[in-house]
Amino acid sequence: MALDEKQQIRAAARRAGFQLCAFSRVAPLPHADFVRQWLADGNAADMAYIERGLAKRLDPSRILPEARTIISVGWRYQPPPLPPVDWRGELRGRIAAYAAGIDYHSTVAHGLRQLAADVAALRPGAAVRPYVDTGALLEREWASLGGVGWFGKNTNLLHTEHGSYFFLGELLTTAEIEPDAPLADHCGTCTRCLDWCPTGALRPGFTLDARVCISYLTIEHRGIIPRALRAQIGNWIFGCDICQEVCPWNEKLVRDQGVPDTDELLPYLPDLLRLDDEHFQRRFHRSAVRRAKRDGFVRNVAVALGNTRNPVAVAPLAAALLDDAAPLVRAHAAWALGMIGTRGGRQALDAARRREVDDAVRSEIDAALADGAG
Repeated sequence: MALDEKQQIRAAARRAGFQLCAFSRVAPLPHADFVRQWLADGNAADMAYIERGLAKRLDPSRILPEARTIISVGWRYQPPPLPPVDWRGELRGRIAAYAAGIDYHSTVAHGLRQLAADVAALRPGAAVRPYVDTGALLEREWASLGGVGWFGKNTNLLHTEHGSYFFLGELLTTAEIEPDAPLADHCGTCTRCLDWCPTGALRPGFTLDARVCISYLTIEHRGIIPRALRAQIGNWIFGCDICQEVCPWNEKLVRDQGVPDTDELLPYLPDLLRLDDEHFQRRFHRSAVRRAKRDGFVRNVAVALGNTRNPVAVAPLAAALLDDAAPLVRAHAAWALGMIGTRGGRQALDAARRREVDDAVRSEIDAALADGAG
């Protein structure tokens, strides 16, 4: 029996590396008012680009005139189990599992281009445009409408077989294809993700406040991390997986994986604190970690070292406070030394105070000294 068109597209999606594939019809989004209110309440933090492109996000026909269908696909990634590590004693940071290996944008984009060619061959004359995360599409909305997964309380899409550990990609096309039905919600009364979020970024009503989200703070945020949030970040230096790790739908996925690369997801923090821009680019040139930029990433490393409260971290932090070219890094190194609170840390703060010219860094030094470092 010949495969129908949707079956052929799903088969092509599997060949391109996508385990999930669903279809939704381009139409007014049912949650457009929610999105507008979410933005009005300030939940997007400094991500002003979301509101700038809102018209396109809510109406894909502004991107591709005559658009009729969005084909949403899911590319599963493997969340490795992490070995038991005393991160404070061993000075180890945490990197979100999705950042392991080659940047997913490249991998998913390659698969989407392959799938787009297959769709175009099935529908000669139809326009097909691929998107991976960076385009003006509310990808979770369209994927949930098509049944790739249901919208979980952690604001990720969830699937009974694949949990939430998958990347999304979309093909926007003028071809009219019968849509799929959304999946039923399977979160039930579970609130683990809300209960375990260290900063309270997840709230009832499927709301994420990016202003206090660890992933936002360690990736998108370019400035000073609010002092009240630094200790809650723990040892996360790029992203955060807590709301996924505690989700019951993800438990089996982690248990089934092999041995992780400890240095990739649990790197040694002092080595990272010493990275200049050249060595940062060299180490992460194929990784999603590049998105945090060098200064933001090393800022995160300084915060994590402060949260270890380990005196061994004082020497590398003192070096960063005195020698790092970025005021952003020096400011957080000062805070970290204050958190550890040794005599050597106070001496470094005193020395830096005499030579520091940046007002924000001087303010952090003063606060660390006032907190009683030493």
